[in-house]
Amino acid sequence: MKNSKYFTAFQQLGKVLMTPVMLLPIAGILLGIGAAFTSKSVVQMMPFLENDYVKLFLNLCKSAGNSVFGFLPIIFAISIAIGYAKKEKGIAALAAVISFVTMHNVMSTLLIHLGKLDPSNMATGQSMVMGIPSLDVGVFGGIIVGFMVAFLHNKYYNISLPPVLGIFSGTKFVPMISLLCSIILGFIMSGIWPFIQGALTSLSEIINATGAFGSVIYGLTERALLPFGLHHFTYLPFFFTNLGGSMVIDGNVVEGAVNIYQAQLASPTEMFNIDISRFLMNGKIIISSFGLVGGGLAMYKTAKPEKKKFVKGLILAAAIPAFFTGITEPIEYAFLFVAPMLFVVHSIFSGVAYLLTYLLEVNIPGTAAFGGPFLSTIFNGVMQSDKGSNWIWVPILGVIFFFLYYFTFKFMILKFNYKTPGREDDEVSDGTNTEVAVSKDEIVDCIIDGLGGKDNIINVDACFTRLRVKVKDKEIVGDSALWKKLGASGLVKVNDGVQIIYGAKADVYKTQIRELLGVD
Repeated sequence: MKNSKYFTAFQQLGKVLMTPVMLLPIAGILLGIGAAFTSKSVVQMMPFLENDYVKLFLNLCKSAGNSVFGFLPIIFAISIAIGYAKKEKGIAALAAVISFVTMHNVMSTLLIHLGKLDPSNMATGQSMVMGIPSLDVGVFGGIIVGFMVAFLHNKYYNISLPPVLGIFSGTKFVPMISLLCSIILGFIMSGIWPFIQGALTSLSEIINATGAFGSVIYGLTERALLPFGLHHFTYLPFFFTNLGGSMVIDGNVVEGAVNIYQAQLASPTEMFNIDISRFLMNGKIIISSFGLVGGGLAMYKTAKPEKKKFVKGLILAAAIPAFFTGITEPIEYAFLFVAPMLFVVHSIFSGVAYLLTYLLEVNIPGTAAFGGPFLSTIFNGVMQSDKGSNWIWVPILGVIFFFLYYFTFKFMILKFNYKTPGREDDEVSDGTNTEVAVSKDEIVDCIIDGLGGKDNIINVDACFTRLRVKVKDKEIVGDSALWKKLGASGLVKVNDGVQIIYGAKADVYKTQIRELLGVD
């Protein structure tokens, strides 16, 4: 699969889709704060929360958070249009907005005319989209619009029309052709989307019917696909479509696990539902905040004495974001390539964690959309206990998984002599610190040199943790040892280039490299 164009295409799609997803943490935190401090149990404990100004502030927090979640489909449309546009990305974004609104207006007008949509009494699968009564195509509709606009933009942004139409040449033609095509798309979606909604509903029912077994598969595959950069596709459909469930909350039909959970938070009476929460990575809280921390401790304990100081800094830097934010790639890549069997065990343990959090009904999302495991446990767990969060199981399961990871990793590292950090064979150079002493100003130049120089670089991009670079010749790109010296967690070679795991620094390095190369 690594050698196929489809692999590269899927990875690029995963990166683009993560852009809107990473907008969700601050929105989730605001909504979590607003919902937590307006819940009945918390207000009873803290009477000052009934003050009008305090209530206004908390309601503003909820409104601000909901403003992002309520407009996710068009955010996806814009993100995809920008992500795939080769040039003039601003025009692509404008065309995406125009096309998205046009598509929904066409669907609304057509379905109302045919008597299949009543704005005053909308059926399941219908909702108000940006003030337009329409089919609830969710983020899938935004994704479709985004791809259509990206295709039209790349094809026509530099078009030359006959002199009589010359005023519409170039980028001005893109919004025009996008508008016309979105009319056609609106007709098509009006006809096919109700059938798609029915199919997704049926599939969701099948997955829900699998109960505990489905939770195991969900958690295991989400981690197992990480090395391929395809793990986003395990959970994104459940997050934002009726594949993740459909419920009536306070008289409104809500679809998608993220949207349903947010509606449950905002509702004064609605209780949490484990069949929704399991799709929001409740098991990840146990794995990222406890399990991998235990695995990190095992790697530190098994490191060579003379390298423990270096390994301690490395593991701490990787464990802290895992515990607080759920960003686990830095610590996972510390053992993924040198001890792949540890990653297999880690994936299995993830499935078990999802199983237990399902059986014990731990209704706390672990996804970054809700602020990550730590903040989510506080705002959506402890402060939402009256909604059935069952947060008390988090520390209990956490301690169990901490020691499970610690003893399992320690045994396997020593038994099979895995070369985890600090256990590498000594090099002739007699250096205990594998990082090169490079200043912040020099690191980007070193990265470019490691990629084979400026002439070898075709394109530079980044996802949340990976620097993704297309190169002319992969053979002259530095090996894993070089990238570890330059502070990276690992190197992955793909069909048309390389991916360097730099954690949160990846996006910063991308921008700096582009500036040095003089490209957009």
